Amino acid sequence: MVFINEWLPNPSGADIEGEWVELWNDGVEAVGLYGWALQSGNGKAFVLGSRAIGAGDYLVLRRSETKLTLRNQGERLVLVDAQGRLVHEASFLGSAPEGKSVSRMGDRFIFSDPTPGEANSAAHTALLANDYPAAAPLQPAFSSGEFLLLLFVCAAALAVLALFFIKRNENLSQLFFGRH
Repeated sequence: MVFINEWLPNPSGADIEGEWVELWNDGVEAVGLYGWALQSGNGKAFVLGSRAIGAGDYLVLRRSETKLTLRNQGERLVLVDAQGRLVHEASFLGSAPEGKSVSRMGDRFIFSDPTPGEANSAAHTALLANDYPAAAPLQPAFSSGEFLLLLFVCAAALAVLALFFIKRNENLSQLFFGRH
């Protein structure tokens, strides 16, 4: 399968000179990319033409070639085949730190040091503005506060539902409240 493996939306210096997107073929056979397209969040697309990507190989597409502008905040990339079917998509929320790439690690993406044309590595991550580690997932799961709020709402809904059924059933109402 061909993945959007890594991209650099906010390079150090001028974006126009440093932005790129890397595709990776994790399969055991080469994949022809004829008619495939890479689409950015602003709706623009770059058709890959008659390229192929070898088994286990990386293909780095530079902005000077694709003319795709990558947003530094809340970007989404989509790779589609010649029939327009979704092959892979990737996105991040928030702001991309300068000089850090959006790198695929398993089924998630992290900010890390760029590795164009090479395997991604989380070994060279850094603290960004002392707020969160660069290797923090960009699509986080529930926080503990959100989980507790969800648990409280569910418990309250169950309590109201139980009270409703008790009040509606004469035998249960008499059992719990001592009257009809």
